[in-house]
Amino acid sequence: MKKYNKIIKLFICAALVFGITACNNSQKNSKVNHDVSTYSNLISKNSIEEVKSLLSAQLDKDSVEDFIKQVNEYNEIASSTGLKGDFTEFKTPQYDVDKISTLWREKKGDFIGTNCRINSYMLLKKNIEIPQIDKDDKLLFLDDDAIDKGNLFSAEEKEKFKILFSSVKTEATQDIRIHAENMEKYFENIKFNENARMLSVIIHDNLDGEYLFVGHVGVLVPNKDGFLFVEKISFEEPYQAIKFVTKEDCYKYLQDKYADYTGEGLAKPFIMDNDKMVEVK
Repeated sequence: MKKYNKIIKLFICAALVFGITACNNSQKNSKVNHDVSTYSNLISKNSIEEVKSLLSAQLDKDSVEDFIKQVNEYNEIASSTGLKGDFTEFKTPQYDVDKISTLWREKKGDFIGTNCRINSYMLLKKNIEIPQIDKDDKLLFLDDDAIDKGNLFSAEEKEKFKILFSSVKTEATQDIRIHAENMEKYFENIKFNENARMLSVIIHDNLDGEYLFVGHVGVLVPNKDGFLFVEKISFEEPYQAIKFVTKEDCYKYLQDKYADYTGEGLAKPFIMDNDKMVEVK
């Protein structure tokens, strides 16, 4: 049971499962350069329109509309918990997950909502090419349930979603470079978009063999002053749109935030930009 608990806690985009809190903790310090980074939870009309415009410049417009619909649906329920509208200085937001979860269940019942993987795929699905290859979707059980109950994707889209976020076989080592080679080899099968980039936090797990999986993910697009990173933190936690001056600032944000999501005998998490691991300094 302890090992099962460990993988649930490592499953960053997860929700509350059997009373176990998902490991993504918004109170964890993030070493973002506060002088140049701003964020929004997309509550205000101005922030929604700005983000929609930036995403639509790079991505399929219908996909962006579907994403904005999910944002608005979540924020209609969670906006009263202190979420931010217009872009403001990034200071490690503190989210009232208990209150949000209660409000969500009152409105949505057993529909858990959407997470980082679902939202990222929703944005990218028509701008990346995913072939029909073998997959391992055992860690996507919560995603699978959410997709079905929310009627979020077609059968074909759901299959491609599972391929994109499949667990990937690796070796019993803490050497990140070996794991990165295995992840890069798997992602070579997918044709990513060069302008709207998928940034992934890759987690190593040895619950039932040695595997890698996308524990957290978001989409990075350019804007006039640098880059915009869009993420849904977890099923319960809100959307964040964060402006960074450089891609490296975003890599550092993700690396710092998820650095501790590892365990005994496991490699530390690492960051992928599309199909390549990035060195974070």
